Amino acid sequence: MPPRAKLEELIDGPKNFRRADVIRTFEKKGNDQDPWYIVVDNKVYDIKDFVSDHPGGAVILTQIGKDSTDAFYNFHPNEVIEILANYYVGDIAQEDIITSKEGFAQELRKYKEIFKKKNYFKSSKLYYAQKVIHNIIIWATSVTILAKFGDNLFGVLLSAAIMGLFWQQCGWLSHDFLHHQVFDNRKYNDLMGDFLGGICQGFDPSWWKDKHNTHHAEPNVHGQDPDINTHPILTWSEHALLDIFDPEMAEINAKLLPQWIVRFMIKYQTLSYFPILCVARVSWCIQSILFVLPNGQNGKPADARMPISLTEQLSLGIHYIWYFYILSFISTWNLVFIFFITSQAICGLLLALVFALNHNGMKILTEEEAQEMDFFIKQVITGRNVIASNPELQFIVDWFCGGLNYQIEHHIFPTLPRHVFHKVQPIVQTLCEKYEIPYHKTTFMEGTKEVFNRLGQVSAACRKLDRKLT
Repeated sequence: MPPRAKLEELIDGPKNFRRADVIRTFEKKGNDQDPWYIVVDNKVYDIKDFVSDHPGGAVILTQIGKDSTDAFYNFHPNEVIEILANYYVGDIAQEDIITSKEGFAQELRKYKEIFKKKNYFKSSKLYYAQKVIHNIIIWATSVTILAKFGDNLFGVLLSAAIMGLFWQQCGWLSHDFLHHQVFDNRKYNDLMGDFLGGICQGFDPSWWKDKHNTHHAEPNVHGQDPDINTHPILTWSEHALLDIFDPEMAEINAKLLPQWIVRFMIKYQTLSYFPILCVARVSWCIQSILFVLPNGQNGKPADARMPISLTEQLSLGIHYIWYFYILSFISTWNLVFIFFITSQAICGLLLALVFALNHNGMKILTEEEAQEMDFFIKQVITGRNVIASNPELQFIVDWFCGGLNYQIEHHIFPTLPRHVFHKVQPIVQTLCEKYEIPYHKTTFMEGTKEVFNRLGQVSAACRKLDRKLT
């Protein structure tokens, strides 16, 4: 039975809300005593009772107290609004309705409709079929080399390197399917995500969605985006640095690591950066395994946990069956160890180098700054596109990065198939220039330098703080 206040709401019917009342729920979010309002198309919804049923997981919590119109339509097909209608409680008061005028967001919405009419959102099934086949060929090449030369150090190293590449490319493909870029039927996308992400790569799709959806909703937002919540292993901003030096946080962190170790890691993170990338895959695999266990999400609020299917659990099990089976092709335990370390390290490096280029070293926002910022502008100013120094070699960058080198376009249109990015990129860049919104693109090497320099700046700030406090 709903509480009395809720019953009275049902009797009274929908009401008008001031935007200040909605924003106030952002300030109180996490408080079970208050409603959790979001706004879509100037209609107000109380999502508190919906969070546990939300297929996308905890990402919906990032929208409490916000106008989520663009975020909502960015992640969902239009018909999903019918589900949200069950949680409708009223409308934004007439005096608080923002009159839509021609601007960056409005033009992007118009272009989205134009792209739909041009069938840009309809994927080429032939393109994705050949991508899957190419990946299987990469896997078969690695396994064949291991079967024939499993007693040879060079053969083992070559097979391991190709296996690392296979996993990286499976990561990009599963990313496309789990963003629902390929099939109209989302179940087919999820099944391919289980195959490419679970069986082939060893990453659980729900674990990935839980992190990645939140990243898309709040990219580079301190305290929200899990992709930059990596301190003290890698510390990307002064905001994170202040958290670490804050006496209350320091006391909490001390339960995990002594403060002197934390500060040492930050001061020398430019030296540890590449070694850390090499162990990234092992870390992600462990997180995936823990996530699908019965108690794997115990640290999260009960209503924000992702449902885990038996298919996902089986897909991870099959991954380790085939991976440990091919190790039997290797003649000695020393070579087994070398294959394991090399394949894991190369995949971690190949994946993380691209991930880091996407957003690391770009502007990091506070939650308050993000609250005031237009959704699409937030996607643009926190992203970095990667181009080839020689335009004729752009296809190599596109292949190696799996289309994520068009990071800005991907964040604006996450369900757009990757083979269309090159068509919309000039339009998005021109639009950004028209509205004087910073649009950043650089080469792979220059982007990596920017990432590295950012780590160095935070390290320098840590040394400065440390000197002043000791």
